[in-house]
Amino acid sequence: MRMIYKGYNYYIKNSEETESGDSIIDIGKPEKSEDTTEEKNTGGQNDTTEGGLLIATKGDADSTEEDGVTTETGTPDGGSSSKDKPDLAMIFGITSAVLLLVVIYLASMLAKLKGKNNASVDDEEGSGNFGDSDNINNVDNAGSDPSRFAPTFAPVESVSKSAEEKIGKLHNIGRRKGQQDSLGLTEYNGGTLAVVADGMGGLADGDRVSQKIVMTLLQDSASIAGASRDNRLYEMVSHANREVNQMLGPEGLYKSGSTLLAVMAESDGFHWVAVGDSHIYLFRAGTLLLMNREHIYEAELVQKAINGENTFADVKTNPKKDGLTSFIGMGNLKYIDGSMEKVTYAPGDWILLMSDGVFNTVPEPDMCRLLNEAPSAKVAAERLEQEVLRRQNPKQDNFTAIIMEL
Repeated sequence: MRMIYKGYNYYIKNSEETESGDSIIDIGKPEKSEDTTEEKNTGGQNDTTEGGLLIATKGDADSTEEDGVTTETGTPDGGSSSKDKPDLAMIFGITSAVLLLVVIYLASMLAKLKGKNNASVDDEEGSGNFGDSDNINNVDNAGSDPSRFAPTFAPVESVSKSAEEKIGKLHNIGRRKGQQDSLGLTEYNGGTLAVVADGMGGLADGDRVSQKIVMTLLQDSASIAGASRDNRLYEMVSHANREVNQMLGPEGLYKSGSTLLAVMAESDGFHWVAVGDSHIYLFRAGTLLLMNREHIYEAELVQKAINGENTFADVKTNPKKDGLTSFIGMGNLKYIDGSMEKVTYAPGDWILLMSDGVFNTVPEPDMCRLLNEAPSAKVAAERLEQEVLRRQNPKQDNFTAIIMEL
C-alpha cells in the first residue's frame, strides 16, 4: 500500500481507500488565523521521500522523524533562525491517520484471504455440481486461476461403435434348394469395398456367376493404391463381366447370369455401381433413398408407351415385365447405373446393398422403421433377417444384404 499526499500544508482533511488497496490522504490548506504569521517563500521548493511517503518542504525547512513519520517545520520569512516548536495536534493527527490506514490495510488483506478461503471451500463442496451458477460466480469473484475450479470427477467418455458393429450382413437360403446369392466385404488401401451379387435362379450356374463376380472385385481391390475421386468400380465391373463371359463361353451367354451391386466407401464419400434389379439404398435422416433404377423390361415398356408404341395398360399386364434387361453374363452390358461424382456423407448415413429377396418381402416403410429402431448396422441386419423369416413367404427367394454405417 502506498499513501499519496495531496495539498500544500500538513493537516489531514479526510481519507479514503481506493479499490486497488491504495489510500489517498487529502491534505487541504488551512484557513489563516489571526495568530498565524504569514509565510513567504525564501527559497526553492524541495520534495523529499521518506519511507515511501512523498512530503513537500519549503525553503530551508528542517526535518525531524518521530515514530516513523516525518514532520517538517519551516523558517518564517525574516524570522529568527531558531526552530519553532512542533505542532502537537498536527503530529497527533498524522500519526493517527497512519495508524488508521495500517488498520484499514490489514483489514482489507484479511477480507481478501477470507474470500479466497470461502471460494476454495465452495469449490470443494460444489464439485459435484460443476457448472452451477453459484459456482461460476465464485470463480469470477475470487479472480483466481480458472483451472483451480476444474471438476474433480473424470469426464464421461464418448461411446463409439466398433468396426464390427458398424457393418451388418445377412445371407439366407430362404425356401430355395440352393443359394444363388454371393456377398463380399473387404478393406483396401483407402476404404471399404462391399459387393452383393444375386445369381439368377431361373438359369443354370447362377451361383458360379455370382461367386465369380464377387471374387474378381475383391481381388481387384487388393491392387488399389489409395482413395480417389474417380469411380474405379466401372473398370472393376468391366473386368468382372469379361471374366464371367469367358467362363460361360459363347454358348453359355444368356443361359446364366447375376445382378451386381458394389460400393467403395472412403473417408470423404462413396462411389457405387448397379447392374440388374437389386437395390442400393442410402439411409439418411431416417429415410430410405433408392439410388439405382431396376434394369427390367417394365422400364422399356414405359418408354414405349411414352413414345406411343404401346399403351400404358400394357405395362402392367405384360407377362415379361419383370425380366432383366441387363445383367452380368449376357455378353455386352446394356445398362449400368453408378455415380459419376463421389456421394458425400451426412451425419448418420447408412448404405444398404440387398437382393430382391429382401425388399420383395419386407416393404420399404417397414424396413425404414426397423432401421430407425436399430442401435447399429449389425443389429439392424440381424433384425431384418428375423423380419423376413417371420413373414413366412412360401416362395421366399434367397435373400442377402450388407448394411454399412458410413
